[in-house]
Amino acid sequence: MAGVLDARQQPADEILERFLDGRLAGGDVRAPILHSWQRCQAAGLTPDTARPRLSNDLDFDCELVRAARPVFEQLRTAVAGTPVGMFLGDAAGVVFLRNVGEKSQGRILDAVGAAPGFSYAEPDIGTTAFGSALVERRTCRVSGNEHFSADLHGLTAVATPIRNPLSGRLAGVISITCPTDRASEAMTALALQSAAGVEQRLLDLSSDHERALMEEFLQAKSSGAVPDTAPRDLSRHDRLALEDAAVRLVAQGREALVDVTLSDGRVATLLAQPMSDSTGIAVEVWFTGA
Repeated sequence: MAGVLDARQQPADEILERFLDGRLAGGDVRAPILHSWQRCQAAGLTPDTARPRLSNDLDFDCELVRAARPVFEQLRTAVAGTPVGMFLGDAAGVVFLRNVGEKSQGRILDAVGAAPGFSYAEPDIGTTAFGSALVERRTCRVSGNEHFSADLHGLTAVATPIRNPLSGRLAGVISITCPTDRASEAMTALALQSAAGVEQRLLDLSSDHERALMEEFLQAKSSGAVPDTAPRDLSRHDRLALEDAAVRLVAQGREALVDVTLSDGRVATLLAQPMSDSTGIAVEVWFTGA
């Protein structure tokens, strides 16, 4: 992958040790990494004890995996012959699928538990791009010594969340990883491309009922049958819930529908649609119920 990342972007080897000793100066490490380290420390993790956890009774034929398999097969050639690993995880941080470009890299990843069936969630393994993308709900990069686990200091990864296009809810994560000296900006593009492909497949696999619900709502909206009964005194909690739902819908960049139940029993239906005269997304809200 072209465009190797500057190794000087990584923190020095002793920075994590200084953090653990309370001697870290401001600006020594990126804010998202520092926040993750703080969460790890609060959870009682140490760089030497943070380990992936093996999960049991997993459904490897769940909707997320069925959506992702064709995408992973299609992109297998993108990592072939390179020291790159490509991972699919669910919303809980458990790895379900993996593509590896070289067998030697596969052995390295096996040694650190970066394999199907293991949890790479932040409370288990500490700071990783995989876990940070799930916590922060955005694309994240973690390079070399920014990892909390000492076992991962030779790797760099980029991860991005997967959202269900209909509900807007977090569905999983895509992570791309390789040795730090081979990391490149192309990893971000591959992660985003993969996540977009899985999201489209999730939409394709959505049930007839979900599609019918979307069509019914759009018809009701066009005919004026959806009442505009917005409460005048929405609570702060309800406003924040609606704002969060709207932000997630806009981030998807496509038509989608989601219901939010308010504290007074009403149901707020948010509809996101591309704007015809721009590249933006418009979100409309209707209130029904109690």
